[in-house]
Amino acid sequence: MVNCQLVFNFFSSYLSIYIHELYILNDKNIKLMKSFIKSKRYSTWAIGKISLLLYVLPILSTAVYAQDKRDLYPLQSDFVDLRFGVMLHFNMGTFTDEEWASPDHDPQKFNPTQLDCHQWADACLAAGMKYAILTTKHHDGFCLWDSKYTDYDVASSPYKKDIVREYVDAFRSRGIKPCLYFSIWDRHNGVENGGQEEEEFVINQLTELLTNYGEIPQIIFDGWNWKMGHSRISYQRIYDHIKKLQPNCLVSEHNGNSNFQTDLIYYEGPKGVFPPGNNIFASQMALTMTNGWFWHTDSPKNVKSLEYTLDKLQRLEPLYCNFMLNVAPNRNGLFDKEVVDRLAELGKRWKPNMSRLPLPTQPKTINNYILPAGIIASAGKAVTQPSPPASEGAPIAALLTQTNADVMIDGCSDEIPDNGGFSAFQTYWKI
Repeated sequence: MVNCQLVFNFFSSYLSIYIHELYILNDKNIKLMKSFIKSKRYSTWAIGKISLLLYVLPILSTAVYAQDKRDLYPLQSDFVDLRFGVMLHFNMGTFTDEEWASPDHDPQKFNPTQLDCHQWADACLAAGMKYAILTTKHHDGFCLWDSKYTDYDVASSPYKKDIVREYVDAFRSRGIKPCLYFSIWDRHNGVENGGQEEEEFVINQLTELLTNYGEIPQIIFDGWNWKMGHSRISYQRIYDHIKKLQPNCLVSEHNGNSNFQTDLIYYEGPKGVFPPGNNIFASQMALTMTNGWFWHTDSPKNVKSLEYTLDKLQRLEPLYCNFMLNVAPNRNGLFDKEVVDRLAELGKRWKPNMSRLPLPTQPKTINNYILPAGIIASAGKAVTQPSPPASEGAPIAALLTQTNADVMIDGCSDEIPDNGGFSAFQTYWKI
């Protein structure tokens, strides 16, 4: 008879590996266990212990993941130390020559016959990029993974394969952190006006993305506040759901300075949104490498100069603002040669400034409802742009400056209608 203690030690070791690496038993290991049981070289004691271990595997793996939760500041500090990343706009718009693709395109149009995420990763590694962000779903609603909640996805295209999986595996293998972009606004699947059904759809798709691809260091949202506000699709519920699934996943949104309790501020360069010269907040800014977010037929002829990219890196680095260079793969699913060559040149020229001081302590963010008059009174001299509108439900934005003491108020409204007029907006206090 096999030594039962040795058997138990073997499975205990398996368990420790599982916990440490979030290991999942594969077909080979399951066959080995079945073979062991059929051999009858075991005792009731051994089988009981093994059964107990297999029963608690998922429970323990979840518990250990929760125990690994880190405080926000170290995550933000580690993030800004990455300094340079790539944003990858690759989706239906790649094949339709549109920045915002129509939501009615036939999935058959999406067919990257030579797609090679390893080529992308190698080019980004050569440039010195430390993290990447892929457009898993843009405003048209086409998904780069096989979603259970829509047929408008890559599984319905000629390509079939899970591009999110290919991307995550390729970049992770190069030591580049794989992050995700996700548009809340989804014109194909009807996520436009909010409500319980639309919110559940968003929750379900985010669950797929945050449970099937390992650790995701950051998720960037788009088509949310600027399109429908944070009340129609509950910001707090989405944020809490992400932190429940992946406590260390940083949340960012297309909001500029008004960060709505996001963990990182996002500046969209092509819209003219840049960090202020005295910025101390963990942030990132994106600019395009060619003439658009997505690939266009003339993109290879419009690659930005080496000096252009170097200038942005050097200007943003002292401001604790990472630079995301948007690179758009072509319809074959590859980086154009002109892009690969420019990224290689960039990697030879740019080196991070290691003398930069550590990220300053980040202010806390508190959500609060308050009347406009109360904000102005508490903030001292304040500027609101534009003035509160009279129409029901119309959004407003406000930038409040020169606050009392060390309190900074940085807010952008949500829609709070009140019998045909404006009563209050939701502002965000950083203390």
